[in-house]
Amino acid sequence: MTTILIAVDGSTHSIKIAKAAIAQASTYKIPPVLHLGYVHLPVPTLGGLIKPIGHQALQRYYLEEGEDALRGAKKLFDRAKLACKLHIMVGPIAETLSVEAKKLKCDLIIMGTHGMGAMSGLLLGSVAAKTVHLAPCPVMLVRD
Repeated sequence: MTTILIAVDGSTHSIKIAKAAIAQASTYKIPPVLHLGYVHLPVPTLGGLIKPIGHQALQRYYLEEGEDALRGAKKLFDRAKLACKLHIMVGPIAETLSVEAKKLKCDLIIMGTHGMGAMSGLLLGSVAAKTVHLAPCPVMLVRD
């Protein structure tokens, strides 16, 4: 059975990624296992700053942000009657997606070429290109 990780970031482009993933899933005779994922960059701790905030509050923040980012894409999967498991991850985006894809034994990652961090992409390099380089499986890129 085919396993696909669909990475979204809550931007308007996430809807286009979800639609492309739904179209891709419809090409399989046996429906693939779908994992809809969001990666949140870690909040900088700045030498113990996290202690006053608290670990639980930070985890709740990550969860709430992730749920918000996944909501629109999840609605499209629900309308298409395609089950998908939600994943909210924290870490460097390309590395985290690659590790999760390996853990889930994914056959494909579907993601966008540009996300909410377009300016950081100019400074740090493309998250999509880095994911293609690190991923344990093929990566389908959906253009913005």
